[in-house]
Amino acid sequence: MNAIRNAGGLLLGAALMAACTEPNAGAGPVGTATGLLQADVAAGKTSVVLDATGDWVDITGQDYQDEVSAEITKQGNTFVFVMTLAGAVGDNPTFPSWADAILWDFALDTRPTAFPVGYPFTKNTAAPWELVIGHFVYASGFTDPLNPNSSPGILIDRRPLLTGGQAIVTPIQFTIDGAKMTWVVDAALLGNPSTFQWAAGTSAWQTSGDDVKNGYNQGRHFDHVPDAGRATWPR
Repeated sequence: MNAIRNAGGLLLGAALMAACTEPNAGAGPVGTATGLLQADVAAGKTSVVLDATGDWVDITGQDYQDEVSAEITKQGNTFVFVMTLAGAVGDNPTFPSWADAILWDFALDTRPTAFPVGYPFTKNTAAPWELVIGHFVYASGFTDPLNPNSSPGILIDRRPLLTGGQAIVTPIQFTIDGAKMTWVVDAALLGNPSTFQWAAGTSAWQTSGDDVKNGYNQGRHFDHVPDAGRATWPR
């Protein structure tokens, strides 16, 4: 269970990006997210999954990689993604010696019949997720050319891969408040979907070789939500 796993066989698969800095550089708050709106909840625009503490996929994880809950809410023209962990992330999370990056992410499947091939997976790996919303912490000396500014909160749009293009990495509003991470994304950037399936996870990754744009081929998952299958937004 503790062995490094091939990215193609994992439930989630967010990759990493960013010009290298010291681990967790720039990981502090970069914006302010609002709370859930009761009207949105009443309208069925929220999806929430609770997760048991200590239900590790890989027991080498830390408390701040143990998910307690994950939720997605649409507020007007904005999607808000919230991940709550068993412990505060802190400024210097433990970094596996073998990894190029550690991450916390949501992965969205907005097109059930589509399987984009490529980044953040390897260039020959198909995965169902068109969109990945994540927070990435990079190893010292690591550089990802798709996120040259090392933005702590990003959206990976994999839809261009379906037509022979390159995945697009866009900085998004992101905050950390103790054990809670919040991402705020313009609905238009996601294609303003009326429904989608999703999963969330914490993991660590290493690159596949010299060209980071070809993706990340080795990973280790610490926790994921839901424990099996996927959740649906809204529900």
